[in-house]
Amino acid sequence: MIAIGLVLSFLRIAGGLSGIAFDRTVILGLVVPPLIFEAAMRTRIETFRSVQKTVLSLAILGVVISAIVSGLVLNLVTGLPLAVALMFGVIVSPTDPVSVVHVLKKVRAPERLTTILETEAYFNDATSVVLYPIAISLSFSPLQNLGMFGYNLLGGVLVGLAVSAAAEFLHRLITEPLAETSFTIAVMYGSYVFAESLGVSGLIAVPIAGLYMGNRTMRTAMSEETRTTMTKFWEVVTFMATSFAFLLLGLKADFRLLIVYSPLIITAFAAILVARIFSVYPIIWFTRVVGERMPSSWTRVIVFAGLRGAVSVALALSLPESPFKDIIVAMTFGVALLSLIPQAEILQVYVKRVKL
Repeated sequence: MIAIGLVLSFLRIAGGLSGIAFDRTVILGLVVPPLIFEAAMRTRIETFRSVQKTVLSLAILGVVISAIVSGLVLNLVTGLPLAVALMFGVIVSPTDPVSVVHVLKKVRAPERLTTILETEAYFNDATSVVLYPIAISLSFSPLQNLGMFGYNLLGGVLVGLAVSAAAEFLHRLITEPLAETSFTIAVMYGSYVFAESLGVSGLIAVPIAGLYMGNRTMRTAMSEETRTTMTKFWEVVTFMATSFAFLLLGLKADFRLLIVYSPLIITAFAAILVARIFSVYPIIWFTRVVGERMPSSWTRVIVFAGLRGAVSVALALSLPESPFKDIIVAMTFGVALLSLIPQAEILQVYVKRVKL
């Protein structure tokens, strides 16, 4: 899909598709929620509890460490202003749920490892939501921003639980499989919209609603026929959402900028890999100390599964106009393409061959 988008863009025959906006509203509000909702529904709460320290550490501390390390490396190697380098680090540090969920569906990774990578991908957006405006304004008030992060996170959790509890009650009143399946769309988008309207993280509310739906509502308030129908429906939805995101990524890539800034893009990609190593290994060491042990081969997979994609590009395109916006956008597009094509393919080959 990325390749098709690139070809259509290069030949300028994309037609009406080229007019679709690739911004935070489209990606974070339309494409990402179905993917993280479906992934959360597949996550068993018992498995999540066994890796929750690792997941939360990667989603919070991992994003912060990665943003700082990648920014410093870029600043030292390329001479980019520190503020610009850190802005880029913030944009590309969160792993992309669109990419990670898509890749993990194609390989038979252990359930605990899949849970770590998927839940990290859809929880770390709350961290980026707080860091993004800080990096733009270059202001840093630790207590204020820590409080804002807590408000975003806790508020999203409460909204997700509230919407899910109401949905469970209503599901008991509906017995038609297609009607129940359609209702889950309202639960998914409703939790996102309700949370955002309250000024908290919709991208936290959605996976909480998905976890509740998959671990409680589907078990207690749905028939076997409804569960089967709903599972197949959400597989189709996530396939279409993923395909749309990748096609749009290819369509919006600017060949001219990618070629002009190719040395910076390669350096930025290397900086991101270095930052991922510096963020993952200390966190995994710490979580082993506190009791969440895992094979060393899993750590290597977690490092290399730090895929970047549509979410980072949407954040880059949402930046206010500045002399460095084109550079950041080009580096983000380039890193996303390198991440989604060679890195993701190598990851799949490695996961299939290594004894996990």
